[in-house]
Amino acid sequence: MTKLVSFPSNGPGEDLDWFATSALFDDVAAFVLRYVTDDRARRDIAAGAASGHVFVGDLPEPDQTNVLTALRDVFPGHVDSEIYPPQVTAGMADPEIFVARAKALARMAGRSLALRGASGAVPDSAGRGPTAST
Repeated sequence: MTKLVSFPSNGPGEDLDWFATSALFDDVAAFVLRYVTDDRARRDIAAGAASGHVFVGDLPEPDQTNVLTALRDVFPGHVDSEIYPPQVTAGMADPEIFVARAKALARMAGRSLALRGASGAVPDSAGRGPTAST
């Protein structure tokens, strides 16, 4: 079953939706939860993930900006060290396809941040809250 991570975009006509299989999606949902501090938002993300979707745009600030920033900046390293480390990719046929698919999420998060910044949608205080370190 394909699952969805949806990012805030610049409005109609620009969908920033990333689709993945269950295993990869579950890793992404767990990663996202590490950067959400609001209790209600954590419950909403967990419930959505159980149903197969994570809507990053529904997160309150500063969690939304923290999640987008972590996906853009931290997630590629997480892919290389935790999701597809060398000992896993060594046994895979065409591992670069899977790694590229996972890392496409980071590029999409970066695009979402850029669109928000260009439109002035990011509050001045966004992204200055606490972030998870693990």
